[in-house]
Amino acid sequence: MAQRILKLLQDEALRRSKSDKLIANYLERNIADLPFETAKSIAERLELSPMTVGRFLRRMGFDGLDQLKRELRRGSSNPAWQVKGPVDRLREDIRGGKLLAGLIQQQIDNLGQIYGLTTSPEWQQTIEALVGASEVYVAAYQNVRGIAQYFASQLSYTRPRVQFVDGLNGTYAELLDGSVSGRLLFLHDVRRFASKARPLAVEARRAGVKVVLITDEFCPWGAEVSDICLVVPGSHGPLWDGAATITAVLDLMLSNVIVVLGDEVSERVERLTRLQDIFGDFET
Repeated sequence: MAQRILKLLQDEALRRSKSDKLIANYLERNIADLPFETAKSIAERLELSPMTVGRFLRRMGFDGLDQLKRELRRGSSNPAWQVKGPVDRLREDIRGGKLLAGLIQQQIDNLGQIYGLTTSPEWQQTIEALVGASEVYVAAYQNVRGIAQYFASQLSYTRPRVQFVDGLNGTYAELLDGSVSGRLLFLHDVRRFASKARPLAVEARRAGVKVVLITDEFCPWGAEVSDICLVVPGSHGPLWDGAATITAVLDLMLSNVIVVLGDEVSERVERLTRLQDIFGDFET
């Protein structure tokens, strides 16, 4: 469905005036972020009136931005763990190299989009939050849980008081008990969305915990429940969703934190290395 809308935005009939071109180009470049936009926010970014944006959307065939969002969600309803194509054809494609070449190109395209994310205000706000929080709690579920645990482990080498929370105690009390101010919840959730993710974010903010959510373009509620929402490209390929893009984003985030903290990271790594030597976890 996103491809149909992108093709529609290229129609010359929708690009007749200067404002038409501004809106069409903006929607085309930021289609992944539309779930978090309103007609008013788009108009403000482009220095146009909301009525101008509304008229453009009606010419596209949509009765406002909400209908366009619903159309995008409906076209992206495949679950994360579903092979999205006829198996026989996929076998032919992989034997000819076409399938893997397409997947590699998709990853390259996604990595290209990451640059825009790293230069956004939300990225800088996230780095400042990770560096300045009194405690950082990382949470994720299902097939992205392992990636989030990796991030929490790596982040703990750069700064103290980092913890992965699994919610097995049934309360998330270590995060929500209010005993320490300045806490941060770094929540990672992508389609198919976990039932606990949204209520955890809501309760965290209610408890005065800042919430950073890293999610994909299929999430319709991210901006509503978080202080900072980072949206990464989702998978549109014929196979189930992979982790290459999100892992790259998290590695870049760790690198950015290391640069900001500077010598503090080196000192911490030296202390941890000494402890590792004492307890013998690694070969010499």
